[in-house]
Amino acid sequence: MTVYFYHTQDLNYIYREWKAGRFPAHLLYGATHLPDEGIGVVMHKHSKPGSRRIVSALRNAAKVIFCKERFDAVYATKYNGLELLIFLRALGLYRKPIVLWHHQPVVLSKGWLKNMVSRLFYKGIDHMFFFSDHLLEVSLATGKVTRDKAEQCPWGADLVYYDRLMAAHTCERKDFISTGKERRDMPTLLAAFAKCSDQHLDLITAADCCGTNYEEMLSVASIPENVSVTINRTMWIPELAERILPHKCVCICCKETNYTVGLTTLVEALAFGMPVVISKNPNQPFDAEEEGCGITVDYGDTECWVNAIRRISDNPEEASLMGKRARSLAESTYNIANCAHIVANALRKFEK
Repeated sequence: MTVYFYHTQDLNYIYREWKAGRFPAHLLYGATHLPDEGIGVVMHKHSKPGSRRIVSALRNAAKVIFCKERFDAVYATKYNGLELLIFLRALGLYRKPIVLWHHQPVVLSKGWLKNMVSRLFYKGIDHMFFFSDHLLEVSLATGKVTRDKAEQCPWGADLVYYDRLMAAHTCERKDFISTGKERRDMPTLLAAFAKCSDQHLDLITAADCCGTNYEEMLSVASIPENVSVTINRTMWIPELAERILPHKCVCICCKETNYTVGLTTLVEALAFGMPVVISKNPNQPFDAEEEGCGITVDYGDTECWVNAIRRISDNPEEASLMGKRARSLAESTYNIANCAHIVANALRKFEK
């Protein structure tokens, strides 16, 4: 069996970097491991997105439809850019199955026309992977998705990559770090560390993301002396991983959302064997506190963040045990090899 692998990012570059050992495989959603499962992969030829959504959809549909290499199904990291192909599949005008990851819950639209179009759209997707059971159940409740065409899949980090990184950079782990950019609650995090002046936080974030200008926000905020701020303009996953490594705990302080915001940071912390302090989000695939690998905190609760920071800093043995449980969870479930195996099993249903 062979699949056509579609990614919204430059997967050709990422794949080359992964082959050279300079990039983790989980950003390719198991495609790197599908050959080990007996499934060949045809890589989508990336090009810069068009300024208009319809232009990208037309271009990507043409690349898939007129691809000269033989493949049995399309496997995609998300539907963005494949909308036209999916509608063609729904109308019976494209014959090959489409399997993809759905990053947010399927929802009911406002108005009967939007719901009708949306139902037609999802008819064109043969199988979907959701990051958590909660996202799956919410989506099933809309009636637009059926259980036989959807499942939860434990997406996780490339343990081989992180093991190699840890072996090459042995160091003492100290201080806290926050590296996220999507829907981060900076005021709560800064207020908590202002009350924990003996604990240092390395805060790394993008200049702006999802409509929030963090650079502007942080330029006028009162930054405690124990917080170092870096506006990230060039670092990607590999560089950020090296920055995370010498720390004792990862902070994932988020605003309330309807999806798994912070999941990439979370699974990478598991791979590093680091405890986490994370906003309690029912959309995540697991509860860090219930799994014993971290502390969950209610949205916007500064005092709970202070207590969590103190608990990590004042109880190094407990924090170390959390880290060991985190790594154990990564090895048993949340790793890219396990993810790829589940993806492969789903893809095989469409083998010809």
